[in-house]
Amino acid sequence: MKTIAVTNRKGGVGKSTMSSHLAVGLAYKGYNVALVDTDSQGNAGLMLGIGQEDGLFDLLIEKKPLDDVVKYVPKENYGSADVSGNLLLIPSSDRTYQIPYMLKSDESFLFLEKLEEFGANANLDYIVIDTNPSLSLFDGSVYLAADAFVYVTECEMLSLQGVQRAFEQLKNFGKQRRRYLQRESKILGIIPNKFRAKTIIHQENIKKLIGAFGDLVWDPVVLRTIWTECSNIYQPVFLAAPDSAASKQAWDIVNRAEKELLEWQKTEEI
Repeated sequence: MKTIAVTNRKGGVGKSTMSSHLAVGLAYKGYNVALVDTDSQGNAGLMLGIGQEDGLFDLLIEKKPLDDVVKYVPKENYGSADVSGNLLLIPSSDRTYQIPYMLKSDESFLFLEKLEEFGANANLDYIVIDTNPSLSLFDGSVYLAADAFVYVTECEMLSLQGVQRAFEQLKNFGKQRRRYLQRESKILGIIPNKFRAKTIIHQENIKKLIGAFGDLVWDPVVLRTIWTECSNIYQPVFLAAPDSAASKQAWDIVNRAEKELLEWQKTEEI
């Protein structure tokens, strides 16, 4: 099992959209997948038609068993009955923001332990974490639990300037994983989001991003109204607009993530 955190310190860049589509796409491909929402806005659950619930808070603070907080996402919410993989959700809501203040000092690894228990019980192939944009004491627990990171950024200069700083932070967490867990972590890639293809400044910013990070930069996701329309009806573009250009781009992200993960897993087996 691999755990992938979709991350950025800035809100509104499209993390929930990308994380939910990544989870859905992997389930389409036949994997057993869980989406874990660590943001008190609860958008991941909304995107899958489940809604907002304090599942993560109940799991970590109230110490409820996994069976009481995990939600099975009906296949009709994101695809059809012939989708071979399963999609599960640990939702979040208003009380999620309290988690950093209520975890005990000796519970730094509790989130990791619960994800590992979840993965074993549900026979999961992948866990996708929709991360919280604000800095909190809980971030360390989330990043220690993550095997891989996908960084989502807007194509504006202020957003791009934060990428290098974020990468340094992720590398530092990678060092902590090696120290405390003897495990490696990997940055899978950067997704430039809300790209306006006809805007010269966006074109220039993408070139600068590629110049700095090379092949880690995935194809930019074009800003399209269909993304908002699908969010408003709580459906992924795969279901609401399967023949759209947005759906094709979403599949490109899923396929790229799968390719990177499988190649990484092969190197670990050598």
